[in-house]
Amino acid sequence: MPDSRKILLVDDDLDHLSICKLVLTNRGYDVLVLWNTDVLLEVVKDFLPGVIFMDHRMPARNGIEATQLLKSNEATRAIPVVYFTGVDGGEELSRQAGADAFLAKPFNIDSLISMVNRFVP
Repeated sequence: MPDSRKILLVDDDLDHLSICKLVLTNRGYDVLVLWNTDVLLEVVKDFLPGVIFMDHRMPARNGIEATQLLKSNEATRAIPVVYFTGVDGGEELSRQAGADAFLAKPFNIDSLISMVNRFVP
């Protein structure tokens, strides 16, 4: 069963991951970061996050493919995925992926926290 205090951040921008992780960790969340989608399914099944933030541009499998993989798997499909990207047309890409929400980059800390609160208590 997913743990609402756990958040998975999937992004290939290490600076972005570091900032988001710091902000969320300081608010009491257990944050895991991935900068590649190669082992995404295995990590999600082991970590069982309450919400996943997924970037679009990723090495190996892009955000659409990675989100679709999660949403097509019985063990992971119920975990909310927030598509977060600065790519033009990001909201449409989010819909194509089957994500539960979209957060446009760049975003401020309040927007990030608000999105987390939307999915986890």
